[in-house]
Amino acid sequence: MKRFDAVKTMRDIRTQLSERYNKDAKRQFEDLRRIREKYDIQPIRHTVKQPAVADEEANYGGTDSE
Repeated sequence: MKRFDAVKTMRDIRTQLSERYNKDAKRQFEDLRRIREKYDIQPIRHTVKQPAVADEEANYGGTDSE
């Protein structure tokens, strides 16, 4: 009996979805909308403003510890 290969299965699924969404990008948003409706999932709304990265760190990749 052949063993089930979960990693190969996930790679195949990822490849199929990637090809599908590259052909029609709007399809991904429609699929996600349907999944949210099916499982009653609300989109994430951040209640705390995310901090901006300091200009120097963004430009040069430096940190305060250097």
